[in-house]
Amino acid sequence: MTLRRAVLGGVVIFLLGIGSGATLIRFYASRSDNPTEAQRRALHLLDQAPIAMNIGDNRIVEAVKRIAPSVVNIDTVGKVHPEEGTGGPLAAGMEVRGKGSGVILTPDGYIVTNNHVIDGANRTRVTLPDGSWYYAHLVGRDSRTDLAVVKIDAHNLPVAHMADSDHVQVGEWSIAVGNPLGLGSTVTVGVISALNRSNLQLDEGRNLDGAIQTDAPINRGNSGGALANINGQLIGLNTAILSSGPNGGSIGLGFALPANTVRRVARELIATGKTTFRAPRQAWIGVGLEPVPLERAQELGLPPDTGAIVNRIIPETPAATAGLLEGDIVLSVDRKPVGDVRDVREAITDHKNGDTALLKILRPNETRTRELRLKVQERPDLLSLH
Repeated sequence: MTLRRAVLGGVVIFLLGIGSGATLIRFYASRSDNPTEAQRRALHLLDQAPIAMNIGDNRIVEAVKRIAPSVVNIDTVGKVHPEEGTGGPLAAGMEVRGKGSGVILTPDGYIVTNNHVIDGANRTRVTLPDGSWYYAHLVGRDSRTDLAVVKIDAHNLPVAHMADSDHVQVGEWSIAVGNPLGLGSTVTVGVISALNRSNLQLDEGRNLDGAIQTDAPINRGNSGGALANINGQLIGLNTAILSSGPNGGSIGLGFALPANTVRRVARELIATGKTTFRAPRQAWIGVGLEPVPLERAQELGLPPDTGAIVNRIIPETPAATAGLLEGDIVLSVDRKPVGDVRDVREAITDHKNGDTALLKILRPNETRTRELRLKVQERPDLLSLH
């Protein structure tokens, strides 16, 4: 009975609303022949032609015009194999659909994307920005760098122009273009947050090394899309994000494979279908580091959160050759103050093999600071030192 009353009450209110609305329509209709001065002004303003917008010298708009036509949407269809199914026998053979992005490299249809975008795909469909679409065939793939090249039967396509990613700088504009969540071509903007991010574990057994970090919003489906600079040139291929939520949404930690890596791997894949390319390993000087204990910092007159103690020197490494000793406290790298171990690691890994790094150290038994120049080398595998 209560439910019925509620429903009937709703009907009564609805009918009253209709009656009130009709009354208001008749009331205002009766006034339409005699508009007020305010009405006349409003109608006059709304009847005016829209004001033409002048974007002026908007470099982001111009950059998007250059890079966006070369970014495509990729849709894949695959099947769950029996060993991959988690839902029992019924899962085996079920279709799995995926979405990602790609970047056109050549006018006749070579497209680079991430390997994980096309991994396991039986069919790959590429949709161009103008809405036309083609089925693509796999040219080659490399799981180590997470890159793949596919080709479509098309001609006179717009292509991305690659920048020298070795010259990318922290703080410069970054423009991400891709197909997030299958929405279609989408543009987001941020800055370059860091360079040469390494040892980022994406999946079990899959790490990302030498990546460009950006805070331009990147979401699922952006993988394989373009990261461009303010000139609309390709500086990286969006590959992964770090996210705190279960749905994998953007929190401003996106990572792209540098364009120079993309260029080298794509060339080998197009030429031979495989690649021998190895991404450069993280820069290294051959020391172990630990934080400066508060009591030790107070004893030496150091402010809190200053410096990192060298607790190990590997023989025949740049640190050993330059004369670093166990117990030295690194205060700055390339004249940038060091707050903790992470600051030293990031400062060193910003270098390339053969670069010179300038370390300012405090040697407590000498109670003075000194500066040491040392050459940076690639870090050997299986070492967790800096």
